[in-house]
Formats: sequence, C-alpha cells, structure tokens
Amino acid sequence: MHGQIPLKVSAPDEAGDAIYLRQLQDFFWRRWKLILATAAVVLAVTLLALLTIAPRYTAVAQVLLDPRKEKVFGAESIIPELNLDLGNVDSQISVIQSINLLRHVVEKEKLTQDPEFGMPAKPGLSRALLGLIGIAREEEPVRPLGKSEIPPDILLAIIRLRNALDVQRVNRTYVLSIAVTSEDPLKAARLANAVADSYVVDQLEARYDTAKRASAWLAERMETLRDQLRQSEEAVTKFRRDNNLTALTNDGKLSISEQQLSELNAKLVSARAETAERRAKFEQAQQVQLKGGNVQAIPDVVRSTVISSLRTQQAEVARKEADLAARYSETYPLLVNARAERRNIEASISAEVARIIANLKNDFDVARAREESLQASLVQLTGASGMDSNIGIKLRELERANVANRTLYENFLSRAKITQEQSTLEERESRVISPATRPSIASFPKTSLIGSLSLLLGLMLGVGLALSLDMLNAGFTTPRQVEEKLGRAVLASVPELKESDRRVNGAVLEPPRYLAQKPLSRYAEAVRSIRMGVQMADVDRPPKILLMTSSIPQEGKSTLAISLAYSAARAGLKVVLIDGDLRHPTMSKFFGREKDRGLVDLLTGTAPPEECFQTIDGISVLGAGARSQNPPDLLGSARMKDLLEQLRSVSDYIIIDSPPVGPVVDAKVLAQFADKVIFVVRWQSTTRESVAQNLDSFPDSRKIAGIVLNHVNDAKTPRYGPYAYDAGQYYNKYYQN
Repeated sequence: MHGQIPLKVSAPDEAGDAIYLRQLQDFFWRRWKLILATAAVVLAVTLLALLTIAPRYTAVAQVLLDPRKEKVFGAESIIPELNLDLGNVDSQISVIQSINLLRHVVEKEKLTQDPEFGMPAKPGLSRALLGLIGIAREEEPVRPLGKSEIPPDILLAIIRLRNALDVQRVNRTYVLSIAVTSEDPLKAARLANAVADSYVVDQLEARYDTAKRASAWLAERMETLRDQLRQSEEAVTKFRRDNNLTALTNDGKLSISEQQLSELNAKLVSARAETAERRAKFEQAQQVQLKGGNVQAIPDVVRSTVISSLRTQQAEVARKEADLAARYSETYPLLVNARAERRNIEASISAEVARIIANLKNDFDVARAREESLQASLVQLTGASGMDSNIGIKLRELERANVANRTLYENFLSRAKITQEQSTLEERESRVISPATRPSIASFPKTSLIGSLSLLLGLMLGVGLALSLDMLNAGFTTPRQVEEKLGRAVLASVPELKESDRRVNGAVLEPPRYLAQKPLSRYAEAVRSIRMGVQMADVDRPPKILLMTSSIPQEGKSTLAISLAYSAARAGLKVVLIDGDLRHPTMSKFFGREKDRGLVDLLTGTAPPEECFQTIDGISVLGAGARSQNPPDLLGSARMKDLLEQLRSVSDYIIIDSPPVGPVVDAKVLAQFADKVIFVVRWQSTTRESVAQNLDSFPDSRKIAGIVLNHVNDAKTPRYGPYAYDAGQYYNKYYQN
C-alpha cells in the first residue's frame, strides 16, 4: 500500500535488559496491593498459630571426652581406654541417648510424676503444629533388650526425655553438647545437667567395673601361675638331688668338664688353623723346588733379612766384577777374586734358602703334632664327660621352664598391683566443662524467624497469585503488546471517561459532547490521534470512507464513531455519520433518531434522502431507520455502494458505525465499500485470540488502518510496561480536562 508507514514491533536488542527490569518493576507496581495483602494474611495466620503454642526452652551442657593417654604407674594398663576416633565419638552419643542411662535420669529426677514427661499427651492444635514441624515426635513404645521389662510409666518418661534430648559433637572436637528442651527453663537446665552428670558417672562406673573384673581375673590367673612356678622349682631341685649335681654352678653348667671341653675345642680350632697355614707354606715351597722354579720368590725367602743382605752384597760384587772385566783381562787377580767372592755369596744365598725351606717343614711338623695331641686329649675328655653332658642338657631344660614360669608370674603380679591401684583411682575419661544454665530466650517458637519466613512465604504466595492473575488476563494492556501479537499499528489509546470526569458545569455529558465541550482534553486528543493515524495509513490517497467496528459488543465503537465525527466536524470537515448497525442502532439512539427514517428507508426507496439525513452539531447524520429482515444483503447491495460514492463526492469524512465482527457478518460486508477499517479493542477486556481471529476474517486485511485501544485506565497503564501510554502521569499539563 502506497504511503503506509512500516510497522516495527520489536524493541532494540541493546535495550532488552532494561525493558525486562522495567517490566518487573511495573508488575510489582501493578500488583503490590495483592502481594502485600496476601503476605499480611499469611503473617496474621502464622502469628495467631504461634499464640496457641507454648514456648519451649533449650538448655545446653557440654562434656569433654579426655583424649589423653597418660600412664599413671609407668606401665601399660590392661583396662581398655576410651577410643576417641570418629566412630567411637558417635558411639558415645548413642550411649548418652541410651535407655539405661536415661532411666537413671528419669528415676533420679522423678520424671514419672512430671506433667510434661510422665502424663499421656493430650491432642491439640499446638501438639499438631509441633508434630508438623518435627518438634514433637511420635511416641512409639520401645522395649529394651533384656530379661526384665521397664515399667510403662518409666518407659514413657524415657521416650519423652529422649525426644527432648539432642546430643551433637561440637565441630570436630572432643566436646559433646547435650541439649534438653522443655516448657520450663529451669527444668531444661536441670535435666541437661542431670544427663551430663549421669554420663560422667556411667563412664566412671564402667571403668571401675572393668577394673574389678580385670583384678578378679588376674587374681585367679596368679593362683594358677603360682602353682606352676612351685612345680617347676621342685622339679629342678629334685633333678639336682637325684643326679648329685650340687657341685654345679648356679646357672646349671658343669664346672670342670664343660670348661675343659670348651677350652680344648678353642685350642684345637686354633691348632688346626695354624697347621693348615704351615702346610700351605711348606707345600708351596716344595712344589717350587720340584718344578725347578725360582725358590727365591717364595714369600718367606723374600721376607728374610739375611737373604736381603746377601743380595745387596751380590749386587755390589757383580758391579765390581763388571767394572774390572771391562778394564782388565780374565786372568787379572782382582777380577778372579771378585768372581770367587760372587760365587761364595750365591752359595750362601742357596744355603739360606734351603734352611728356610727346612724351617717351613719343621714348623709344619710341629703344628701337626700339636693338633694331633689336642685331638687325642679331646677324645679322651669327651668319652669321660658324655654322661655329664646329657645331664646338663636335661637340667638346662628344667631351668628354662622354671625361669619362664617365674618371669610370667612376676609380670602378672606387677600388673595385678597396678590394676588394683587403678580400680581405686578415679581417673576420668569425660568431664563436664560447661554446665547448663537457665535459658532466658525461648528456643521455640522463634517468633522473629518464623514471622520472617511466613512473611517471605506470604510474599512468594502473593507473587504467585499476581502472576496467575496476569496469566489469566487475556486482554491487551499495552500498545506494544497489540503490535507484537497482531502485527498492527495502534492508532490511539483512548482513555476511560468516568462519570466524575464527564461532569461539566454540574451536568454529566456523554463522551462525544464532552469532546465538543473540552476540545483540549486527553479524550479529545486521543480521538484526533485516530484521525491522524488513519490519514497517515495512506498518505497518497487519504481515506474518506471509514468503517468503525470491533470484535464483540460493549467495546465502545459507536461512541468512538460519534466522537470521531464530532472531532472532524470541529476541524471544519464535512462529516457524514452513518449508523450501519441495523440490528442494534446505538448511534441512532444517541441522537434520538431510532424511530425516524434512515438508511434502511433510503436503500429500499421508501423515503427520499432529505427525510433520511439530518444535520446535528454540524454533522450530517443518517440513522438506521426501519427494521430490516436481511441486513447483510441490504448493506451489500448496489444501492449502498452508489450511496457511498455519491457521499464521497460531497463529503470529507464518511464514518460508518457497523456491528461487531464476531456475532454477525455485517461489518465484513460493509468493509468492501470502505477505504479503511478502524478496529476498536476494549483495554484489558477483549481476549487476544478473539481479536486476532476477527482481524483475520476480513477479506482484504490491507484495509485495516489500525487498532484503537478503548476505555484505557490512565492510572494503571504505566504499570503495564514501558510502552504503555502514561499520558496521565507526564502530559497532564498539556490537557484541559
């Protein structure tokens, strides 16, 4: 379509976050009353419920599990000590909550006679609320393992005390917190201290009982060990007496035979080593001689000082001989003497070597003889003391058994003394480090916390209800919403005129006449916006014939059609206003012409034009006229087309008020003769689906100039997003309402 302004229905991407935050702000501004009212109701109900609940107080005592492993008597104790690993600490928590320990507390504090712990619970609102949040748990009858049963009244008190008891480990320390909750703060502190004291006493009693049992067992065991030691000592004494071993040493060894054997064995080993060494030296020298080797290389020969001196002399004579042989003849006397001297030295060396080898043989013979002598002595002594050796072995066996029995007995005797002392020593493995005191503030109900949570819950519930109402609101609230859902431009947002708004000089005027009286009002400006929007819809060919319609009745289309005619007439335009709603002629009733001749009479030819048209306030008004049995055929006839073409030539504006599109087809029939269709939508009322469906039902959608949001509440439009018309807030100074 030429001259039509393109429609942009999407916001810039960079403004998306700002728009979203603004939408949240508008949502809360729109529904804040509902949200706060819901929160107030929830808070009031919660506070009323809290008034029915008796306050409960929690007192806390702290117990330290002592992890020290001190040995008081310098020896390891046989009494088991408290193991403080993670699992054992949790086990101590179970001990505190055990039935046997709590039974002592119940009996000591006489809780069976206490109304809170000893009487059957009465059902009530407070009891139900406590059970709902987990403060009061179900009382199930629990029977402990054992032969005897606990009386019902004591068992009931134990169960209630355990329900009121909370034992926890403080972080990762060895401290246990014992908390007891009661309706009486003094009672809560007294019971917390009683549970802590009972646990400490229970630990002492358990340790004392263990020490007593260990002492009794040690005493019984020592009697057996004492008998065994006496029997072993008697066996040793009897064996010595029977074998006449009184001359033996105290350690049970034979004083003569064994010592001689030991000394002979040591000497024999030394002699054998010496004999082997001397044999090796002699055999080495002998082999060198037999093979014709250099006997002078034998180690003993090399180490001989005599041979070393002779070799020195030999070297000196050889040098002298060589010197003389170089200067004189073979018969020279000095040379002959030198050679004779050298031969004498060599002979002396040979004699000394022979003597050394002979000494090696002599040493070997002496060592072998000594070894043989020691061996013979050992054989002789062994044969004589064989019997003594067997007796000594048996005696040592008896002595070892006796020593073992004595050592075991002495060890048990020492442990028995230590255990006896430990059984009388109160060595505490747990102690109360922080006794419970009277609590000054109730632990339940925490009014501030519960009130805050209920307020938060109420706000969340209010937001949920507000979101539900917004989701159930099927109408249009902002021009942007219309453009996004329908893809159509919004010509104007016409404000809702209440009776107080339309009161002028004491009289309540209809909206069209209010427009005439207040041309500078917000309503009049909105109607002028409709005219401008229609004109800009086709700039090249400004439309003259305008069709005003809507989806359903009661959307204000007839009032807008009359107001548009008044606005155009005040602008100096020639305006023709036709009532095309032949079924419900609202416009004719407005001008008081519902019984006069009109459009039906003109189209059927029963009345001339001058009887059908009437000028009112500068507007040429053509009412509906007589009733018609077939309005669509009459409105779509050629006479209707000719009538509109004749009026086009003599008028500036022709406004047709047609029936709604949803119920009947009259508006679709008239749309073929109109230049543009103005579609009226009631603000926040007409469903979006209905509007979209009725718009799509027009044969030529290009004729739709745009949408008019009617009956807009200016006080609420700013709450429906940044694209709502908020003229009432910002532009009031430009209007004279």
